[in-house]
Amino acid sequence: MTTTNPTADIDPVILREAADWLMRLHAGDAGPADWEAVDRWRSTSAAHSRAWQRAEGLLGDLRALPQGPVRTALEQPNARRRQLLRLLWLPALPAGWLAWRHVSIDGERWQTATGEQRSMTLADGTQLLLNTGTEIAVQFNAETRLIRLLAGEILVTSAPDPAPTPRPLVIATADGTARPIGTRFAVRRAAGEQTSRVAVFEGMVEVESAGQRRQVEHGYSIVFGPDGPAMPEKSDNAADEAWTNGMIVARRMRLADLLAELDRYRPGLLRCHPEVADLRVSGTFPALEPERSLHLLAASFPLQVRYRTRYWVTVEPA
Repeated sequence: MTTTNPTADIDPVILREAADWLMRLHAGDAGPADWEAVDRWRSTSAAHSRAWQRAEGLLGDLRALPQGPVRTALEQPNARRRQLLRLLWLPALPAGWLAWRHVSIDGERWQTATGEQRSMTLADGTQLLLNTGTEIAVQFNAETRLIRLLAGEILVTSAPDPAPTPRPLVIATADGTARPIGTRFAVRRAAGEQTSRVAVFEGMVEVESAGQRRQVEHGYSIVFGPDGPAMPEKSDNAADEAWTNGMIVARRMRLADLLAELDRYRPGLLRCHPEVADLRVSGTFPALEPERSLHLLAASFPLQVRYRTRYWVTVEPA
């Protein structure tokens, strides 16, 4: 079978211009004039249009990357992201992606794509629900049952260890560990976030971070990072647990924060116009149907959803 390069017949100069437009619009500060300019540019010729289609396809592929260092860098509005976009635009993308995906990590690995949730039961009977864009590595041995949350969010329903000598169940993130005591709880360390969070729905969890330990009872949550665990806080279990039913519960949430959460469930870029970023929103929104959630927002608040393309969406004042 012969494969063809869809951009082989496009002038390299046009491809570089498309890359420059991609980086400019991805920088986070593009305005209406920038969008009008790129519309004019891609209408110049069929080659310009094909080059821009390749740019949009690249963006969709990158947002389908599993959570990890490459994905995190792409979601940070800084020079590193722009440099990475330029590198990934090159034909070496598949090789670079493949090398990143095969970084050596002990244990069996599972992951979910953007907008996907997955439930599973481990060998000891522990039940897991993986949220959108989540990756875990599981390693059981004679001493411990270890679940490493590499990125994303999981719901854990622990089970008694069937081994003759019970082994502790440990959930580890980049910031520390959580050890359940007969419990049901969620652990989150999503892309771009600098701390981890545990919300306990049943039982109790002991969190250890930076040499400090705290116990978290049901109905409370805790944040922990490089400086150790914060004090546990009373949590809104309905809101914290809503994602396990494919929903987002907003209680006077900033629109920008709600859109950032919805953005985790859809490919492409979902932006919030600065003029409506602080609008307070309450309601229940289907996380696994982000387009429906956007339509609900536009129907319930003085907002409009502007689709530049299927990947480039901005919520603006009506």
